[in-house]
Amino acid sequence: MHRMDHTRVEIVSCGETQSDTDLKTLFDACADQAGDLSAPDLEAIASWRNVDGGQEGVIFLAVLNQVKAGICAAIVPPDRDHVSLKFLGVRGDARRQGLGARLETHLSDFSRRRGSSDIRTAFSLDGKHQAGGRFLNKQGWTRNTDAGLRMWRDLNDLPDLDIPGGYSIRCYRPGDEAAFVRIKNAAFAGEQAGGRDWTDADFEKEYLASPHFKVDRVLFAEFEGQLVGTTTAWTSEYEGREIGLIHWVAVVPEHRGKGLGWMLNVAAVHKLKQLAYDDCVLSTNESLSSAVRLYKRLGFQVVSQRSTYTKVLD
Repeated sequence: MHRMDHTRVEIVSCGETQSDTDLKTLFDACADQAGDLSAPDLEAIASWRNVDGGQEGVIFLAVLNQVKAGICAAIVPPDRDHVSLKFLGVRGDARRQGLGARLETHLSDFSRRRGSSDIRTAFSLDGKHQAGGRFLNKQGWTRNTDAGLRMWRDLNDLPDLDIPGGYSIRCYRPGDEAAFVRIKNAAFAGEQAGGRDWTDADFEKEYLASPHFKVDRVLFAEFEGQLVGTTTAWTSEYEGREIGLIHWVAVVPEHRGKGLGWMLNVAAVHKLKQLAYDDCVLSTNESLSSAVRLYKRLGFQVVSQRSTYTKVLD
C-alpha cells in the first residue's frame, strides 16, 4: 500500500455542500472492517446535523491529499459540559497514518474552546475488539466501570425452583401492564442501566405488540395479592441463531433480599427450556455487582463486555 504524506492532512468542518448521502458513503467506508464500529444510517446523520434544543452538532473531516479519508461526529449539549462522541473512523486505505489521532485531537481542542469538561463516547466498544480501546487509551481516554455484559448458559442441569415462603409465582394476565411498569421503574430507579422510566405504552410496544408475546412468557412474583417482581422468558439472536433471553429481571426495593431474584431467574430458565430452547443469554451491567454474582451462581458466564469511555479535558 502506498504510504500517504502526513503533511497534506487537513481537518475541516463539514459544510452544507456535503450531502447526507455523501457523508453516509464516508461513514460506511470508515466503518468497514473496523471491528464493531457501526456506521450511522441516513436518519441518524440528518439528526446529528440538525439537532435541536440548543444542542450543537459537529462533524469534522480528515482530508488527505484532497481526498476525504476520515470523519468524526459529536454533539455538544446546551450547557457545553459533556460532549458526546458519536463516531470516529478512518477509511481502510488511509489507516495507520495518524488521521484518527488528528481527528480526536481536533475534537478535544474544539471541546476545550467550548468550555467543556469532558468528552464521552455515545457508543460502547466490545472487549473482544481491543484496537478501539487501545486507540482511546493512547489518546488519554479511560474506560468507564459501567460495561454492559452479555452472559450465556446452556439449559442443561437447571437448579430446582424454590419459592420463598409467603410468595408465589404466576404468569401475565390482561391488566398487569401497570404492575409491570411500576415494578420495572421502582427496581431501576436511579440506575443508569435501567434507562428512562417506562409507561404502559412502552409495555404495549415491547410486549403486547411483539410476535413473540405469550402470557406464559411474562412471570411475576406475588405477595399477599400484590405483584412485587417480574422477569420475562423472551427471545434473542445470538451468533446468527435464535436463543432464549432472560429479560428485565426486576424486584421492588422493599422485597429485595428475599430470594425473589433467584426464584424469577430459575423460573425463566425452566420456561425457556419448556419452549425448546437449548441455551439462553441475558444482558446486565458490571456496576450491578449483586446481579452479576447471582447470574454466575446460576451458571451464566460472561461472553462479551461492552464499555464506554470518557476523556477528561484539562
